[in-house]
Amino acid sequence: MMKKNVLATVAVGALTASVTAMADDHGNRSTVEAYLGAAQTYFDSDRNLDDMTSVEGGLELPLSDALSLEGWLGMGDADIENSSSEFDASRYGLGLLYHFSDSNTRPFVSLGGAHQEFDPESGDSNDESLAQLGFGVKHYYDNNVIMRAEALAMNSIDNEVTDYALRLAVGYAFGRNDRPAPTPVVERTSEPQKAPEPVAQKQPTPEPEPVIAPAPAPIDSDGDGVFDQDDQCGDTPAQFKVDTAGCPIMLIEKVAIELRVNFRTNSADISPESFAEIKQVADFMNQYDGTKVTVEGHTDDRGRASYNKDLSQKRAEAVRQVLIDEFRIAPSRIEAVGYGEERPIADNGTAEGRALNRRVVGVIEGVEKRAATK
Repeated sequence: MMKKNVLATVAVGALTASVTAMADDHGNRSTVEAYLGAAQTYFDSDRNLDDMTSVEGGLELPLSDALSLEGWLGMGDADIENSSSEFDASRYGLGLLYHFSDSNTRPFVSLGGAHQEFDPESGDSNDESLAQLGFGVKHYYDNNVIMRAEALAMNSIDNEVTDYALRLAVGYAFGRNDRPAPTPVVERTSEPQKAPEPVAQKQPTPEPEPVIAPAPAPIDSDGDGVFDQDDQCGDTPAQFKVDTAGCPIMLIEKVAIELRVNFRTNSADISPESFAEIKQVADFMNQYDGTKVTVEGHTDDRGRASYNKDLSQKRAEAVRQVLIDEFRIAPSRIEAVGYGEERPIADNGTAEGRALNRRVVGVIEGVEKRAATK
């Protein structure tokens, strides 16, 4: 009898605390939490019942930041020990939760009462009142999903036995992100002050992040190893070496070739076999545009000096004309000079020496600038 009075006192105290909390915090906007899960009940040995697994559903309504009102309904099958008989068991209750934290992980204790009913396959049902005490923990995720685990002690007021249960449930918090900000605390001074008007907090509009286009990949159009943005000589052939500005590296070379054509006595006619010698000079001059040639005519010492002078000039002019007419060398690049007998290269006392002195020679020299190759 004393035990029933104590439990009744606990129930009244819980109801009083609930009403007081609702009166103190009636202005807060509530968040409803709905749960679905399962429980494993371990019946008192005096009941002669096997352990029972039940399906559990519950609702929770916060009354303040720490205190909540909750209701649960559980249904399962309770088997009699060492028998094939069973009961349809149902349990529904109402209680209070007190939370020890306001973070995402919230330990709590619970206190309340419940009504439990056992309905056999045949015969009358048996119901009883329970006083419940529990403790557990809830964890809230960013998407408002809740994981809840708790242990319960359930004392039967009617049968004076105590059962125990472990409950695991998944829940959802409706409107959890819509809780109002806490009311600012206003300091009181010796002089009465008018409470400040609440100022609506306008959330700043986030500025759009600037879109940065990726830098284009550098291009080397002519393949000389210098990108177009730095290349001052576009379209340079890939085989040429270039400097940092993409322009060909120029080499300056001194080039030279010698011309030698011999003539018969008292003649300025060019023999057919001499054309090959003249062609080599023409090819050389076509390759190096910057070259010029001075064609020099010479004779042996037989005959008058004035005659030899004139003959040597004719010989030089004959070679010059072949270069112009046959090989298309520009006249401005060829000069013809006759020296007569003044510059012998062999002894005029012999036939062989005189044959060598009857000649036209030309030394072609120049400076050629060309691009260096790789």
